[in-house]
Amino acid sequence: MATEDEKREVERIALEVATTVEQHVGHPDVKWQALIASVEGSAIHRFSDVSAAWLDLMWCLDSYRQANVPPRGVGKPANSPDRRLEAYYKGKGNWFADLLAALLGQQTSQYLAPRAQVEGFSQDHQIDVAWPARKQDVLICAETKVTGAPPCGDTGERGAVADYTNRRKEIKFAATDLKLGRREQREEIRNWRSWRSHATPQTYFLWAARLATGRVNPNTQRLAGRDRIETLTREAKALVDTYIDGAGLFAWQLNAAGTAYEEVPLPKTERVTSLDEMLDYIASEINRMAKTAEGQVSSADPVAGLGQLAQDGV
Repeated sequence: MATEDEKREVERIALEVATTVEQHVGHPDVKWQALIASVEGSAIHRFSDVSAAWLDLMWCLDSYRQANVPPRGVGKPANSPDRRLEAYYKGKGNWFADLLAALLGQQTSQYLAPRAQVEGFSQDHQIDVAWPARKQDVLICAETKVTGAPPCGDTGERGAVADYTNRRKEIKFAATDLKLGRREQREEIRNWRSWRSHATPQTYFLWAARLATGRVNPNTQRLAGRDRIETLTREAKALVDTYIDGAGLFAWQLNAAGTAYEEVPLPKTERVTSLDEMLDYIASEINRMAKTAEGQVSSADPVAGLGQLAQDGV
């Protein structure tokens, strides 16, 4: 076990490195607040309008990961720098979900429940964006994911589809369980494809992914595998073809100079679209269903409870 003097020395070095990183790329909290403020209370409703700021935020955050230190002032001081960095880094998923909810909110007057606990057939599910904002009989559910990460210390670069098998199972189960939860008791499912295409809630997958570069990790000299955008679109399309109602994707990679991130264009793939197109479609569906009896929200409806932030307990 490290002595108090050793712990203080570790903290001193971490702060020194974090200060140097901040001088070069800034502080992620500052960049995040500026990004979300640019959307809230403005007319911005397209992800493409803020994609450059998102990439800058990811570059800033990943710079700290590669330096293996947390940004200044984040997390509980009692925790080690490694633990604070790990917990803080997970918060990028909440940033993405909150950003998309804010952009979607600009296209509808309906209240969207963020990180809501929604009732399924066998269990409750934490949904990143749900409408209407009630625990039962939700009509729209959007699940968001941010995948991929640069190397950190002895940990190699994490690809965009690393552990995707488990993520895919989670998405499939949630989509099915949520639809079954709203099924009338006597409703017969004669054909799966036909039933799921009209059953509610409509479920969507909104994916942000950093593509692995396939470069050598300077800390371990190990070569990482390279991600291909076609792999991601193929995986997303498979979900749309079998379990969910739509998918939107935004991907990025290290530029040739290694000085910033750049967007990776999507190939022409049926049923997998840009985030802009997917958000526009979801907003259109919300606005359409809000005019129906099903879409009316009553004060007696159980309100969807808020889930836990990923960085809780940092």
